[in-house]
Amino acid sequence: MKRVIPAFICSLAICAAIACAVVVFMRFSGLIDNILSPGKSSVNNRESKITVVIDPGHGGTDGGAVGVSGILEKDLNLEVGTLLAGELTRRGFDVIMTRTDDVMLDNGSSSSAKVSDLSARLEIVRSCENPVFVSIHMNKFPDSSVNGFTVYYSSNNPDSELLAAAVRQSVTDSVQPENKRPMKAAGNSIFLLSRLTSPAVLLECGFLSNQREEALLSDPEYREKLVCAISDGIENFINRGSSGSKV
Repeated sequence: MKRVIPAFICSLAICAAIACAVVVFMRFSGLIDNILSPGKSSVNNRESKITVVIDPGHGGTDGGAVGVSGILEKDLNLEVGTLLAGELTRRGFDVIMTRTDDVMLDNGSSSSAKVSDLSARLEIVRSCENPVFVSIHMNKFPDSSVNGFTVYYSSNNPDSELLAAAVRQSVTDSVQPENKRPMKAAGNSIFLLSRLTSPAVLLECGFLSNQREEALLSDPEYREKLVCAISDGIENFINRGSSGSKV
């Protein structure tokens, strides 16, 4: 009996040592993974959960650009934004929209209605822990021959340019192979991109001053094709791993 007890205690000690070794190994393995793939952010990585913020530009009394047929930018922005939010949600992303109706937002400030609207959108993005911001717009130019999808990116985060490149590449590959329009760094004139420090882009989906492009953007089938391409670009950007910088 005297020999059995020490042997039993020895066995418990060995088991405890093995359990500790397993725990240390698991923690060390996780550390190695973090070193080898820093800042990895994928749709399945819940530790660095990303929220895609879709911002349909304009709304309410702010109609934005007017097309050659009279169509309003704010309406197309909402159509494309809603489709994009639905597609990204279907793919498993967490998505919110700055507006889901034909309204201007109000953050309760005493500023002008436009500034109050933009400030409210800014607050929505800043309320998210790890946002990727995508603003949807339509373009217009005095020369009606000008056309093509254009991407602006925030200069406040290097990932913004990577996001812009991923979206532009996807759109040119799938929808507009002839598009030679370059990406553009946003200046201070673009309110939201100049203030956000998370990955942020503004997409000018086409020129409403160009009759052919306005007709395409008014076509539900074309909008769906465009939205799929934009979604592919956003998904490619997130799954390749971003720095996860916060607003």
